[in-house]
Amino acid sequence: MPHTNRRVFLRQYREGLPLLEDFGIEDVEITSVPEGHALVRVDTLSMDAWIRTTLTPGSFHETADLGSTIRALGVGQVVESASDALVVGDWVFGPLSAQTHALMPAAALTKLDLSNSLQPRDFVGPLGLTTGLTAWVGLIAVAEVKAGDVVLVSGAAGAVGSMVVQLAKAHGARVIGIAGGPEKGRFVTEKLGADYAIDYKAGHVDAELRAAAPGGIDVFFDNVGGELLDIALDNLAPANARIAICGAISQYSDLGNVRGPRLYLRLAERNAMMKGFVVTHYAARFGEAKAEIAALMRDGKVNLPEHVVEGIDHFAEALLMLFAGGHTGNLLVQP
Repeated sequence: MPHTNRRVFLRQYREGLPLLEDFGIEDVEITSVPEGHALVRVDTLSMDAWIRTTLTPGSFHETADLGSTIRALGVGQVVESASDALVVGDWVFGPLSAQTHALMPAAALTKLDLSNSLQPRDFVGPLGLTTGLTAWVGLIAVAEVKAGDVVLVSGAAGAVGSMVVQLAKAHGARVIGIAGGPEKGRFVTEKLGADYAIDYKAGHVDAELRAAAPGGIDVFFDNVGGELLDIALDNLAPANARIAICGAISQYSDLGNVRGPRLYLRLAERNAMMKGFVVTHYAARFGEAKAEIAALMRDGKVNLPEHVVEGIDHFAEALLMLFAGGHTGNLLVQP
């Protein structure tokens, strides 16, 4: 039977931050499901910083074509299937994009295991590729956090940052979170359990960090880049500190003029390491990551708060909210 798919598409490119007028919305009829494909009713989409890089030509993530549906990861339920791999009613995860119905090759979708009281939304939350798994890989596989470490997290009130704070605490670290504004600072300490929060908007990050970690930081999980990365470099512990570069949202508005760190020589001076990572390169450890995160969820040690925007028509508004930092925790859209 035919289905009406309402989708959000890219109308035009723009230098700097996009505006609402750069996006369009339209209805498209889906009349059939080709062999090997499945039609998925999109339930929840994850609003991730990488989406921003698809809106600019020449980005790391493949640039979206004008007129194409905005890419996003999400979960949904199969409503029609022409594949032996999926049946109607299955819940799946994949690049469902900004739309109400996704017609996709079944091979591009991952069937969800909803045993052990897991919910579909957990797979765009604590167990999500771009949230919980990214946090686990950066903190544990890359930075090799250990008990007693002093861990600094930028973007600590966001989805990945929220997970990093809780995972670091679960591993016995002392955690300092950087966030914007007093309300987010309270969220980082009271809701997530960080030991200390620094308000970068107050303009005293370096002084506050020196006071909060006089012996220096052992691990820096960076989601922001720019000036905050230089401040972290200048406050590394005397030896064997580790920096995991997850992202640099402060730089995404001008990818042709990304600002690198001035103080990178601190790495040599303090026998430290800085390593960037792409979460999919660590797929061999996803099973380990999911098992640990699920156990922490059952024990009440990990709980990723959500900010949910209802309606696919508000997808672009939610995306701009992400860039402006107008949320705490995991920003989601439910079409």
